[in-house]
Amino acid sequence: MLQFIVQNFTNINAFITALAAIFTAIATFFLWRVTNLLAKETKRMVDAAEQPHVVVTLEPNMWAAFHFDICITNTGNSPAYNINVNFDPPLINADHRERSNHNIPFSNISVLKNGQSLTSNICEYEKIKDIKYNIKISWSKRPNSRIRDENEYVYDMASFDGISYLGARSPVTQIADQIKKIREDWRPISQGNKKIKSDIFSQNDRDEESRLIQERHQKFLQEREEKLKE
Repeated sequence: MLQFIVQNFTNINAFITALAAIFTAIATFFLWRVTNLLAKETKRMVDAAEQPHVVVTLEPNMWAAFHFDICITNTGNSPAYNINVNFDPPLINADHRERSNHNIPFSNISVLKNGQSLTSNICEYEKIKDIKYNIKISWSKRPNSRIRDENEYVYDMASFDGISYLGARSPVTQIADQIKKIREDWRPISQGNKKIKSDIFSQNDRDEESRLIQERHQKFLQEREEKLKE
């Protein structure tokens, strides 16, 4: 066996070299495949992180929970352009908005920066509480681009049924309510319809207080001298 290996050492060495080259080529091919997949996935993640993403919601008003606002927000990481919003069925306008000839807001928006939100009052909850909206939003990544991205989903208003709030919903609202109460309490006084009682500390009061302090000090000194004499 040893003699056979010695006689065919060159051939065996060449075979092993060829076999190693084949394995190296196979490993290189699979490494190239994995690297290519990782590069494509990394590019996809980077592109996704730089995409705008626009959502529209109907939310309770900060000041009155039985009124609802329409809120459109760009939750992505880049601006969205030429935004179009469509509700099916169409949104219902509030009576005071109809009287003022105000259309449904935010149907078309030129640009919405990343992280920016726009909010407007729309109507009372009673008008929309049983409606299930199909919302379709489309936008472009560039101002003059014809390529548009879309976001479509169902928004069920019944999910807000039975919700109640205790007190103010935010510190800002609470501060505003307190300032309003202070203004209402002070209004009769400022108009002269109500009088207030004030205790004024005048110069005479300050002189009297100074005199009493001086007397106490003199009395203390006198008592101390008497104790020292004893």
